[in-house]
Amino acid sequence: MRIISPGLCALVLLGGCGAQAPAAKLPAAPAAPVSALRDAPEFAGCDWREVKGARLTMQAFACGPDHGGVHVEADDGLPGFRLVDATGESRMVVRTFDKAADAPLAAILPAVRAASPGPYTAACAFAPAPGHDAKGKDRFVFEPTGADKAAWDKSQASDAPMEPPCGPLGVSITGDRFFTVMSGHPQTVVYADMGSEIQIFDPETLRLVSAP
Repeated sequence: MRIISPGLCALVLLGGCGAQAPAAKLPAAPAAPVSALRDAPEFAGCDWREVKGARLTMQAFACGPDHGGVHVEADDGLPGFRLVDATGESRMVVRTFDKAADAPLAAILPAVRAASPGPYTAACAFAPAPGHDAKGKDRFVFEPTGADKAAWDKSQASDAPMEPPCGPLGVSITGDRFFTVMSGHPQTVVYADMGSEIQIFDPETLRLVSAP
């Protein structure tokens, strides 16, 4: 998340600078909701806190040694967040992709394909995410299309399912991964990997610190 610096003025010898224009501000967005996750009994021994990077902020639990030292760290290179444990092992759980505010979700497909190599990635596309009740219309999965989709569907019903057809950001036999446009910021698309169990972070609390 970058901030545009105001212009500078200078006068030689005499005089001075006029008032600088104010720095560009982010458009107003809804405040982060109070997450029901923070009261989850599964994380009674963990601390609920804000995790802030250069561009993004998100709320999550930080767990002590008795709970594996699991916590979330900002990764400004994505930008996004990683889930880290006491051994230093980590995996990406949230990242963002930029697009023009009025562009469709498909505008980020080249970037997603580059970040998610898989056997069918070149033809993979977005489709509405199943099983997300009312929010399903706003969440999308990265999945194969055409004959590749038929092969993937058949594979899921077999005893030897294929590797994720669209790479690590796409559909898989296990886990819950989705893409959604950030509330109040149509230029930012969020990818979240929720795993197969309850997670220590809530992507609904994700907010921009600075504009792209």
